[in-house]
Formats: sequence, C-alpha cells, structure tokens
Amino acid sequence: MPNILHSLIQNFIIGGSIIASISYLGTFVDPLIGAIWWSFPISLLPTLFFMQKHGKDNKYIAKFTVSTTYALVLLVLSTALLSYYIKNNKTSLWIPILKTSGAWLVASVIFFGIVKHFKLADKFM
Repeated sequence: MPNILHSLIQNFIIGGSIIASISYLGTFVDPLIGAIWWSFPISLLPTLFFMQKHGKDNKYIAKFTVSTTYALVLLVLSTALLSYYIKNNKTSLWIPILKTSGAWLVASVIFFGIVKHFKLADKFM
C-alpha cells in the first residue's frame, strides 16, 4: 500500500493547482470561463485516484461518484445562497461565507438524516 502522506501531498498539489487555475480564469480571463472550468468534476479526479491507489475497487469508486452527484443539490443551494448573501453585503466576504457555511452545515445534517431515516444509504455507498 502506498504511503498515505505522499498520496495526500500529491492530492494537495493537484487540487491546489486546479483551484489556482479556476481562480485565475475567473479573475483575469472571464468569470463564465472560470465557472465552466469549475463545473467540470476535475476536482474529483485526485480523490478517485487516491481511492484506487489505496485499494478501493471501481464499484466502490463508482458509488462514491454517484453519492457526489446527489450531494450536488447541497452545492447548488449553498452556491446560490452565497451569491445572495454576497450581493446583499457591501463590506466583507466573511459574513456571507459564515452565513452560507452555517446554512450548508444545517442542510447537510438534514440531507444525511433523510438518507439514514429512509434507509437510502445503499444508494450512496
């Protein structure tokens, strides 16, 4: 089994490079191009390779990707809420980020609770 610390550092570098490219495109090229690049699930790739490298089979990895698809509802809602809070706050990004983080946390707990309550976990992992 490969060294976990080495794999995590590798993921950090790849993930950081992806975020940096999105930041650059969105700031200096065109916000739409940055958003489109961000929408490609390229940020999942390091995670998928990490899982494979550490013994997870393709069936497990496929279930994980389906789980992330369902969780995109949380992403859409929190991104829309973040946009709303930023638009209505003239001074700082911190307050909108904190409000959105709190709302995301509550929505995530509710989402998790619904999955567990209705015994849908086998659809996720």
